This record gives sequence, C-alpha cells and structure tokens, in this order.
Amino acid sequence: MSKENNLLLEIGCEEMPARFMPALLADLKKKSEEKLSAARLSYLRVETLGTHKRLVLYIEGLAQQQPDEVLEVKGPPAEAGEGAAQGFAKKYGVNAKDLKVRTEGNRNYLVATVKKKGLAAEKVLITLLPEIICSLYLPLSMRWGDLDFKFIRPIHWILALYGKKIIKFQLAGIQSSNRTCGHRFRVGTGLVPVRIGGQPQGLSLHSYNEFLRKKGVIVDQNERRALIKAKVKKAAAGAMIDEGLLEEVNYLVEYPEALVGSFDADFLSLPKDVLITSMKKNQKYFPVLDQAGELVSRFVLIADGVKQKNLKDGNQKVISARLADARFFFDEDRKLPLASRIPDLKRVEFFEKLGNLYEKTERLVKLAEFIARALKLPPDQMAQIKRIAELSKADLTTQMVFEFPELQGVMGREYARAEGEDRVVAEGIFEHYLPRFAEDKLPQSIPGYVVALADKIDTLVGCFAIGSIPTGSVDPYGLRRQALGVIKIILDKKIDLALNEIIEQAFRLYRPLLKELIDYEKTLRHLREFLGGRLKVILLEENLPFDTVDAALHKFTDVLEAQKVAKVLSAIRGEEWFKGVCATQDRLKRITKGVTREHVIEADLTDAEEKQLHAEYLKVNWDVEEKVNAGAYEEAVKQLARLTDPVEKFFEKVLVMHENERLKLNRLALLRSIEKTFEQVADFTRIQL
Repeated sequence: MSKENNLLLEIGCEEMPARFMPALLADLKKKSEEKLSAARLSYLRVETLGTHKRLVLYIEGLAQQQPDEVLEVKGPPAEAGEGAAQGFAKKYGVNAKDLKVRTEGNRNYLVATVKKKGLAAEKVLITLLPEIICSLYLPLSMRWGDLDFKFIRPIHWILALYGKKIIKFQLAGIQSSNRTCGHRFRVGTGLVPVRIGGQPQGLSLHSYNEFLRKKGVIVDQNERRALIKAKVKKAAAGAMIDEGLLEEVNYLVEYPEALVGSFDADFLSLPKDVLITSMKKNQKYFPVLDQAGELVSRFVLIADGVKQKNLKDGNQKVISARLADARFFFDEDRKLPLASRIPDLKRVEFFEKLGNLYEKTERLVKLAEFIARALKLPPDQMAQIKRIAELSKADLTTQMVFEFPELQGVMGREYARAEGEDRVVAEGIFEHYLPRFAEDKLPQSIPGYVVALADKIDTLVGCFAIGSIPTGSVDPYGLRRQALGVIKIILDKKIDLALNEIIEQAFRLYRPLLKELIDYEKTLRHLREFLGGRLKVILLEENLPFDTVDAALHKFTDVLEAQKVAKVLSAIRGEEWFKGVCATQDRLKRITKGVTREHVIEADLTDAEEKQLHAEYLKVNWDVEEKVNAGAYEEAVKQLARLTDPVEKFFEKVLVMHENERLKLNRLALLRSIEKTFEQVADFTRIQL
C-alpha cells in the first residue's frame, strides 16, 4: 500500500466575479500550503484550478499520516515533591524516573519527554479542509438562507476525496461527497459521482480533468485560456486579443465556444476607442481589425458551452443598442466646446481636502509653465503646454467619459481634434495621463510630457501633504503608478530637472488651499523617499547591484544623476583603489557620528599630518564639486581616492580624541568636512565589497 495519496477538493458555487478569480486561486494555494505545513502533512505539489463556478484544490502525494512527534512538556517546580512528580508523569504516560529538570529564571521545573503519535491524514483533513475554505481572503462576501456563514457566493456542493475515500465534513449546510456538477447546458444540472478508476492513490489531476471535460467543463484555467485564444483567432483572423479581456473572459465560461457577430457599419464613424471600449467593457467582445489595422463592423463573442444562432442574434441587438447610446453621447458632448466645460470642473471633486478639478487645473497650468521655464522651452511650446493644461480635465464633464471613465484623455483628444485645436494640443490632452499602467507607453511630445509631469507631481504633493501615503499594498489613489510615471518619463526623455524645485513649487501652489496643514520638510522627506523607492525598483530591474543602487540614492534629489552614479559605481566597484574609497568613508562616518560642526580653524591644526590632510581635502573638495557639476561621476570618485592615503596617515599619527577639547573638536570638524565631500557623490558605506 502506498504511503501517499492524492487529495481533491472542489467547492461548487454560484457564479463568482471573474475579476476575483486569479487572486482566489492563488490564495487557495497559499493557504493550503501553510495549513498543511502547520499540520505536519507532507506533499509533493499543490495546484489550484477553477472556473467562475468552482474552486479546485489538488494535492499530489499527500502523506497518509503525520510523523510522530517528540515534545518536551514543562511540569511543576522540581521542589513540589514526589507526589507532584508522579502525578505529572502519569498524566503524560511516562516513568517518573525519566523526568528531567530544566532551569528557567531562578527556579527548576520538571520536564517530560513525550512521544506523540502522528494522526492519520484522514482525521486531520476532516477539520483542515473546512479551515482552508474558511481562511480564504474574500474581497466581498455574502450570507444566504439562515446560515451564519459567509463566502464569496453561495456554495452548492463540496467534493472531497483523499485516495478513494470521501473526507466527510459539513460546511454551510452542505455535506461533502464524491459528487460534482457538469456543464448545465451540455449535460444538465444534476450532481454526478466522480469515477476514480483503479489508481491506488485516487483520482489524478489528469483523470479529473478528463472526467470533467466529458461533462462539458474545461477546469484548468491555463488550458481554457489557450483554447479561448485559439478559437478567437480561428473565428476571425484580425481579432484584437487584449490580455486583460482574455483573462476576464477566461473566468466567465466553463466550455468556450466562439461566435462571430456584426453591427451596423454606420457606427464606424465613431472614434475607434469608443467602439473598442464599448465592446470590451459592456459585452466582453473581441473587436476585429482588417489587414490595414482598421476596425471593421464585426466582433467575436465567447459563449459558454453553446453555439446557437439566437445567442448571436441577441448579442447583435444588444451591441447595436450600446453603440447607439455611445453615438448619442458623442453627438451631445460635441455641442459644447471643451473650453466652455472648464468652469463645470468646479462641481467635480479632486480628492477630499484637495479641492475640485477646477482648482487642480489652475495649479496644473502654473506648474506646467514652471517646468517649461526650467527646461527653457521656446514660446510656441510654452503656449501649447498652457493650452493642454487648461483643457486637460475638461472631458471629465462629458457624458461619454461619465459612461466610460477609462476614456478620460482619449475623448479630450477626440473632441479637441474635432474642434480644430492644434494637433500637438489634442494629442497632449491624451498624453498627459500616460503611463496609465505598468507597461503603458510614455508621452512622446515635449508639451505632452511636461503636462504629464506636472499633473503627476501635483497629485503626489497634494496626497502626501494631507497624509494619504501608500502603506503596504494599500494604494487607493494609485500614487505608486504616478510616481513610477514621473521617474520613467524623466529617464526616457533624459530630462534634467531638479525634483526638489518642482516639488517646492507644487507646495507653493497648494498653500492657499491647505494653509497651515502642510508640514513642508516632513512631506518633502517622505515624498523624496517614495520617489527614490520607485527609482530603486527601476534601477534594480536594470540588473544594477543592490548596494550600489542604495549608495547612489543617498540624499536622492535628481533622477538622472542617481541613475548615472549607480551605473558608475557598478562599473568601478571591482577596482582596487575603489575599496580604499569605501573603507575611508566608512571610517570617517563612524568616528564623526553625531558631529555637526564642519568649520575648521586652520590655526588649531598642529600636527603635520592633519595639516597635510586639510590641504589635500581643500583641493579634492573643489575638484569633486567641479566633476559632480559636470556630471563626471567616475572622475569625482577618482578624486576622492586621493584622500585614502592622507586619511590613513592621519589616523596613524594624530590622536583625534585629544585631551585638549579645542584640538579634538577641530579634528572632528575636519573629518566631518571630508566625509561630507564623499556624500556629494554617494554613500559608499552602503557598498559591500
């Protein structure tokens, strides 16, 4: 008889929201592994599968029994007497002579070594499986009937098999069994027993998949996703397969079937993005393009288990109605020019405590102009930037964006084009939202990326000023995305900007609104650390060493400078002389910890070595500052290397902690000044060689 069996748990539910399914399956795997480990049940692997109607846990090679355990149990104090010792030994089934004494604090205690026999897996699973189900994170939950039990959707059946045996337990009024449900449109709604066959370890994942396939269910989400993709491509060669839509549709069906529908070609006069968004968001259709990349009046629908003409006809009627609504919104919106909508932004809140979008627009105009002046842009681009900023949020008052919020910026661009606005201005209205997600494109035009930077920095400064700072995984306002956008735009366009100056200007623009609520120094520090954290992620993705990135981000204020320094440090870290630079700053930093004085009194320099060090420091400090200002960071580090020997000789010959307080403080000031010169480039103490 094998010492391992396979476990299969299937939780059959009413339709679960597709958007939650990937996280639910990941959580089911994670919680199962954690609880199996805590229960001391070994296994070979854990897999989770699922559709919108079932969550499946499969554990291959689950041990039939817990291993025996040896425990040390603490008993009464050793001085409690023979009677207490006998009673303690009897309670745990050991001989009193085998008791040991252990000292804790000032007292001695009796200790029994107890051998605990491991339980059979079947007994453990009776309580473990309900615990796993109840431990799942539910983004939303519901009760049903008169049960005091919550789950993401009402549970209709629970299949629980270990080897060939049913693990019997009751949860949510459902008794576990060996029965499951096939596809309702293909085999009906009744529960059917799962056939195991002759395998001693019970149902395998392959045989379970094949069993459900015969019942009209493709339970493996990866197989189902690939099948949907293949069927969409086969149905229409030019189908747009958006990965996000594919993932959503994957959890809307149990057995995908592709149908091709169509709509009136007159709707193609609407902007392409409107048609695509309506098809994808409302109906979960895959739009179709022709060979020239233009949208055609067809779509691919993924049905669940059936391919019927009435289903196709019904969907064609629905999409026609949806597109008719979209055309109505488009026509109505165009009756008002974008510029005339700007005052309506006073009725749209930006963030709580941060005023409305009209005030946001006013700040955006001023901050964008400030950035443009810092970049010394010509008058024609300054005018474009101002116009983009003025119109940037106007489309948020349109009916189309109210219906489809994801079209913000897109509709601003379309309406601006239709009104005859400058082409750069129209595109900039769209670009200022970029990037909208991790892999999104970046703004390409100079006016577009200037307004994009202003918009994102304004949002970051405002949220940080009122304390709305992301913590852990909580980031309701998408501030990490905004910060990454700022960093990516600066790096991509090689924009030489002093972030501190831009952020300070953004604070000035907020002061009339927030007044005394702003703690400038604290907020600036937090925001600089936050932006530095996002830059760190990007630099590590470039395969730069962790410690050199840390060193370069010390006192981070400039994105391009930090990237250049990190690359330089990574390139020269293997040089022998570079080790001396790191060791020297490390020694200086340790001895000057807490020292604030930097002014050196030359008359108080008495020893030859400290005079020599001071003279060399003055030359090096000048040269380092010159190289840093020129962006020649490798040369700056080489200048610092000139201090390695003088510092070494200083420590060999000069007593820093002199009994004469005046001499001691002057020597510490000298060392602190030198250490500050190193900090102009990086914090070399963070580099581990």
